[in-house]
Amino acid sequence: MKQSSVIKFCLIAVPLGITLIGAFSLIYSFNAPASKPREGGRSVLNVNVLSTPEELRSWVKRQTNDIGPRPWNNADQTRVTAKWIESELSEENIGYRPKITFLEDNKSYRMVEAELAGEKTPSEVLLIISSFSSPEVGPGDHSGASQISMMLGLARYFVNTENARTLRFVASPSSYPDVNGRKKLGSSYVAKKSKRPSEKIIGVIEIGTLGFFSQEENSQSSIQEFNINLPNKGDFIAFIGDKFSHQSMGSIISGLIKSIDLPVQKVLLDNNQLEAFSGLSLFRNSGYPIIKISDTGSLRYSSADTPKKIDYHKNAQLLKAMSLVISDELNP
Repeated sequence: MKQSSVIKFCLIAVPLGITLIGAFSLIYSFNAPASKPREGGRSVLNVNVLSTPEELRSWVKRQTNDIGPRPWNNADQTRVTAKWIESELSEENIGYRPKITFLEDNKSYRMVEAELAGEKTPSEVLLIISSFSSPEVGPGDHSGASQISMMLGLARYFVNTENARTLRFVASPSSYPDVNGRKKLGSSYVAKKSKRPSEKIIGVIEIGTLGFFSQEENSQSSIQEFNINLPNKGDFIAFIGDKFSHQSMGSIISGLIKSIDLPVQKVLLDNNQLEAFSGLSLFRNSGYPIIKISDTGSLRYSSADTPKKIDYHKNAQLLKAMSLVISDELNP
């Protein structure tokens, strides 16, 4: 082929090839799903995606198997866990732009935030909080892992949705050392730093440990020191808060009770009993209504229990109910 013919061929074939590639890409973009779930239950673009029991299990496994015990006094594990949560929430995975705040300027102790700004009343904020620490004794396979998996499931459901009010997720260690090395509750820092100027926190939902259920008699303990009596069978989900919080967040509580096919125990605390749940009292002292949703944690299981005892199907059912009820609260 002559050189002139080659040049003519390239002048025609190259633009034509580029055009065809562009056309195929455009056709694919219109017909392909917005995104496909990735390994580990992650999705970037789809909205209102409910995480499956297998995906919740995967998030728990990443914490318990890949990271391991995560007690607050292990600075290295605390830092690794916070970075993992930040990565899961990121644009590359679930789809947020997480904000990191160092607790008392200690870079091993981080508060991880992800926010979905409201469209109509962004100054009204619903806060979803949880701790990612495991107990100081034992493997901590259940505590911390189950609740963070539920928070990630909620974050995934709401990513890229449009709501009237602002939704903010906050994960923190259960405790941290201050500048003098003294132990402080992570919730004390969260309560202080979560509110922005000119904002109104309409409510706080604390996600506690979830997924451990038992039909056996005497499988549930009470808190005798504070005269907090619970049923002796650990087959229920507890909604824990004081009278003000139960009234202020009544629509959320009633919505959840109607939406889930699980026994529910409303735990109404007086001011003295509130001290048994230090995180709740800190938020109430700041004037925020707060409800803790939990299987009551160590009142029902031991620190030696493993993720095999978590009922991921029930957690997925609860996650669906929470997602729908929170959506209603964000759009009154």
